[in-house]
Amino acid sequence: MLVTYDPLLVLASIVVAVMASFTGLWLASGLRALEPGRRRIQIAKAAFALGGGIWSMHFVAMLALRLPIVIEYDALYTLGSVLIAILITGLGLSLMFVGERNSTRTVVAGALTGLGIVSMHYVGMSAISGNCIVSYDPTGFFLSTAIAILFSICALRLAYGRRTLLQLSLGAAVLGVTISSMHYSAMAYTRFAEATVVDPIAAPVIPDGYLALIVAVAAFLVCGLFLLTALPLDAARPPRVASSSAEATEPSAAAEIDAVAGREGSATTASAEQARLPYEQHSTTYFIDAERIQAIKAEGHYTWLYDGTETYFCPWSISRVETHLVGHSFVRTHRSFLVNVHHARAFQRKKDKAYLMVPALAETLVPVSRFHLPGVRRALGL
Repeated sequence: MLVTYDPLLVLASIVVAVMASFTGLWLASGLRALEPGRRRIQIAKAAFALGGGIWSMHFVAMLALRLPIVIEYDALYTLGSVLIAILITGLGLSLMFVGERNSTRTVVAGALTGLGIVSMHYVGMSAISGNCIVSYDPTGFFLSTAIAILFSICALRLAYGRRTLLQLSLGAAVLGVTISSMHYSAMAYTRFAEATVVDPIAAPVIPDGYLALIVAVAAFLVCGLFLLTALPLDAARPPRVASSSAEATEPSAAAEIDAVAGREGSATTASAEQARLPYEQHSTTYFIDAERIQAIKAEGHYTWLYDGTETYFCPWSISRVETHLVGHSFVRTHRSFLVNVHHARAFQRKKDKAYLMVPALAETLVPVSRFHLPGVRRALGL
């Protein structure tokens, strides 16, 4: 059968995909700084927004399809396609925040997201019933799968390379176009034929154009509400800037420990040349007094700063941070860790391994490598 498309609905489907991608990636940004419970809620919301948006794009795109006969959609298969999109994309997003993020993890997460898009499409296509026989060219399946996986990986790399609004927007645009490209490339190799026995099917109560508009508006409303609910998460945690008056008047924990340990001289030197470290929150760069930081952990080309109450994303590499903090109370314990010795609670030896205990990382022992062990012992006065 001859297949045509409504160009306005095609454009609407692409816009829905981009909007849903931005919402999902925005909700899934900065999750490492949240408690596990709130992190799971955010991932669930991101999966619902992204997976539901992918399905909405598919549904609007199918309503843009023009066939010379009336077709129906099986409710069970349609529901299954929605659940597949939400679950698999949710799993892909979760992988970005479990363990250390690296290239391999990004590839796996992108591949899962791409497979979720493909699975949703073909399960959704199985929902077509009535007097229409649908067949697929294997070329379309492999082409659409390759597009979905490769561009999903690129989208995640863009979105989580540097967590700025521009990078997030670029990632969302790439992912939205990926979802749309996958759909329409698969449809280009899909064939529709009329069944030999034709049963009368009543015309839909709501015309396709109006139904597509309803779905698109609903998707935008859901995405908008999710974006609004994400704002209080950051608003509830005001930026912790080192120049606040409260911090200027209260003695720091580092100064108290210095007094006990008899290291007043080093404290005076450090305070004379205060060092500040940058951290980013939603396209804004703030600064924090380095002496407040208890531990610094590397993650790729960036670092995480821990002060015991909050976790901050720092755009500097751990090597640059270490160079910036020369002369201060920080010691390199491992290729991935810097520790403020003023906040070290304990030093532990386990056979041939050594660890530091820091309050900010109560559940994680900071490893001390053999190479850095002598320096750590000297810094601790052992």
